[in-house]
Amino acid sequence: EIHSVPEQDNWTARERLTLLSKVEKLSGTIGACERIHQTVVPLNYARHALRSLTMWLLSLPFALVKDTKLMTGPILFVISWMLFGVYEIGYSIEDPFQGTLRSSILCDA
Repeated sequence: EIHSVPEQDNWTARERLTLLSKVEKLSGTIGACERIHQTVVPLNYARHALRSLTMWLLSLPFALVKDTKLMTGPILFVISWMLFGVYEIGYSIEDPFQGTLRSSILCDA
């Protein structure tokens, strides 16, 4: 259906071919985005990563208290905040479109 673009006086053959190549490239890119969007990260992986991080952070104060004494709480808070932040960023990266990729709208237009 793309190749059925009518010949018109205001389109040269070169412009028509350029337009068709751009549309084909756009179609390929949308297909690649769809594949990324539909690739699911296994739930067991996400759960295991979060549980491992939590267990490590729960055992960290026992290793730090001997050297840092009263500063253990604030240090643990900062480390936990940073690592859980990295975990959340990783979770967001796993779904880069966050449910916003609606190629059906583009295809129907």
